[in-house]
Amino acid sequence: MFIILLALVLLGWAVHLWRSPSRSLERAGELLLLWVLVGYCGIPMLAVAGIFLIHPHEVAHILGFEPDHPFGLFLAWAYLGMAIIATLSLRFRETYLVGPAVVWAVFFAGATLAHVSAEGGVAQMGHGGLLVIFAAHGLISVLLAGGLWASGIGRDRGPRRT
Repeated sequence: MFIILLALVLLGWAVHLWRSPSRSLERAGELLLLWVLVGYCGIPMLAVAGIFLIHPHEVAHILGFEPDHPFGLFLAWAYLGMAIIATLSLRFRETYLVGPAVVWAVFFAGATLAHVSAEGGVAQMGHGGLLVIFAAHGLISVLLAGGLWASGIGRDRGPRRT
């Protein structure tokens, strides 16, 4: 499901960029950040957090927690906060994008490593399993880091106002 969502997000980004009057590297990077943050890490993850908070017993098994384990509830609230800051990217933009992009890039990089180690590594899960995990988790980290680099956010653009 999340791989299809990612494909739709990337398609939306490509169409948006194609229709944009400015197709510079910086514009492409900023649009990529916005599409991934809002379209993958934001609104959909608000739904995931909401479902987790409303139906923790059903979701706990999917994420590998016991139904009453406190870490599951902690994760649901953290997910909610991370999803909110990602969704707010649409409103604030510019240097605000650094915070949610870094948080989600680190989260998904860690999730990729956690899945691979929990599954016993590549030898146990096979290349297909690794590809699915990378597409749903690791690729998001790569897209966010690449979007930050391409956008030029944080580069010195001349004298600063004091």
